[in-house]
Amino acid sequence: MGLFSFFGCGDKSKKTDNLPITELDTISFYDLSKRAYDYLNKQQDTCNSVYKIGTYQNWYYDQLTGELTFSDNGIKKLIIDYEEVGSVSEVTNTFLWAWGNPHLEEKIKSEIVRVKEYGQKRKFEKLINPKWTADQYDGWEMTAIASYLLKSKGAYRVPTSNDKLFSFMIFKNIRWADTTHLN
Repeated sequence: MGLFSFFGCGDKSKKTDNLPITELDTISFYDLSKRAYDYLNKQQDTCNSVYKIGTYQNWYYDQLTGELTFSDNGIKKLIIDYEEVGSVSEVTNTFLWAWGNPHLEEKIKSEIVRVKEYGQKRKFEKLINPKWTADQYDGWEMTAIASYLLKSKGAYRVPTSNDKLFSFMIFKNIRWADTTHLN
């Protein structure tokens, strides 16, 4: 082996760490959270102004289809393809990431693992540990971060039947169920 190869001065075509460093490679957790909240707030403003999220009589989500639907008077108005972020239990005071929840369908947690992978790269414990002590604020913070990293179109929080467990989800795609919204 030549002297240049031994000291790493040989073939550079095999080197993979020449990728540019981005802000996400060096950002602090605090700054990530702040930027994520800013991003999600803008997305939520759009959801509220364009799609009138929060004004519908009913909502329903289906893990098998991965759809969150909104309806009025029994008529489906809005369909959202969603990704589960995680849940907050007010019984155990914990947050559980969707990627760490074996009771969720794979369809609704196929992309959230990218948030975990980012957390591993940056050593952000809240993004790596599947379950940890938390409250509603933490649930929204993780949802904002997931929304920012995955570039979602918005987010929603739904209670379960006992109002002690809240599921957080982000919107991958939003579409009208019919064209009556234009009238």
